[in-house]
Amino acid sequence: MSYRPLVAVVAYHLREDRVSRWPHGGYGVPGPYIEMLREAGARTAIISPGEPGDPEEILEPFDGLMLVGGGDVDPSRYGAAAESEHIYGVEPDRDDFEIALLLAADHMRLPALCICRGMQVMNVAFGGTLHQHLPGMPGLLEHGVPVADTQTIHEVTAEPGTRFRGTIGVDSLSCSSHHHQGVDRLGEGLSIGGRSPDGLVEAIERAFSDPERDGWMLGVQWHPEDTAGDDPAQLALFEGFSTVARYRGSRARPGETRGRTRDYEIADANPMWADRFEEEATAIRAALGDLALRIEHVGSTSVPGLAAKSVIDIQVSVASIVPRAPFVEALTSIGYAFKIDPLRDQHEAFAKGYEPESPNKFHAHLCEAGGGWERRHLAFRDHLRAHPQDTARYEALKRQLADEHPNDVYSYVEGKGEFIRAIEAGASEASAGI
Repeated sequence: MSYRPLVAVVAYHLREDRVSRWPHGGYGVPGPYIEMLREAGARTAIISPGEPGDPEEILEPFDGLMLVGGGDVDPSRYGAAAESEHIYGVEPDRDDFEIALLLAADHMRLPALCICRGMQVMNVAFGGTLHQHLPGMPGLLEHGVPVADTQTIHEVTAEPGTRFRGTIGVDSLSCSSHHHQGVDRLGEGLSIGGRSPDGLVEAIERAFSDPERDGWMLGVQWHPEDTAGDDPAQLALFEGFSTVARYRGSRARPGETRGRTRDYEIADANPMWADRFEEEATAIRAALGDLALRIEHVGSTSVPGLAAKSVIDIQVSVASIVPRAPFVEALTSIGYAFKIDPLRDQHEAFAKGYEPESPNKFHAHLCEAGGGWERRHLAFRDHLRAHPQDTARYEALKRQLADEHPNDVYSYVEGKGEFIRAIEAGASEASAGI
């Protein structure tokens, strides 16, 4: 069984009369948040305001952090006075706790998913401000009124090139909304992931200089837990979050050598790898039909003479990977399992053959034709095919990393990154005539 990441979920206060026979109140988290995290493969632990200790110390045992809905952020947190009688449910100690945890998570590169109030906390934590009462603003859609327990369904359109769009796998989705505040000035270091038709910011994400290696922090203004049970795009938010938390938690801890991923080994080059690719590529072409523009053998098994994990990497170039549903339907019909790649907006990952009785393992990588993923992987493959000395260096590195990181395939992959990026950069310069 693959490692199940442990996610910290911050609770809110329950007033003294909220639960019968609890005379002194308590802390709670609505069930659907927890249920959707579990559905996505995560373990959960509830932490509450007032927990003593340094924020990084509190988060140290966890692989991810989730902030959920609730009352309003105190306007003084973003330098404003309360401008509306509709301000409700302010919990100063919760504001303190969540902002401190979120900034610590950012420093630790701990993945974070922030929902409704959680997104507002995220924006304020990075210096942003909020609209204090949306119903009083002209030109906006109905976004629901939390204290009246009203709910509105409206569309949210994803911005191209964002992790938000890459995670949900669609251009737009229908969202269950019941909030009366929203983002005004965007916080520093944040970018917009999606908007509702009235232009209101509905998704934000932390902007990173190297999205493939840095952290993952996403905020959504609506309540995906309301509809995730029936909407794969909403569930994908929890699955993507769980995936990056698993990446982080599966790696060996400092001072340890063993990780928490499946066993793997480096095998000597096998001339049958090319035949296995051709056979599987034929099956993929039949399943995808005209959706597949090009199918290429990539990765180490595509380079003659190079030792590799005995997994055939297949690159499938398509016009657009959004929406993902047609690709998922086609490839799962021939035995592939789909796994969201929440770090890259031009890539979808599928795997096949990991059952104990299966003789061959395959990874199918969907990417957009002409995009960066396609160009980089073809350039790396072609460079190794043409430069045996670099191939030998790469093989030595792979064997070293496999020895250093047993049961830690993510650290193994990350350890190859600098070598791969250097080769890709040189190949790009050469192709450009620099």
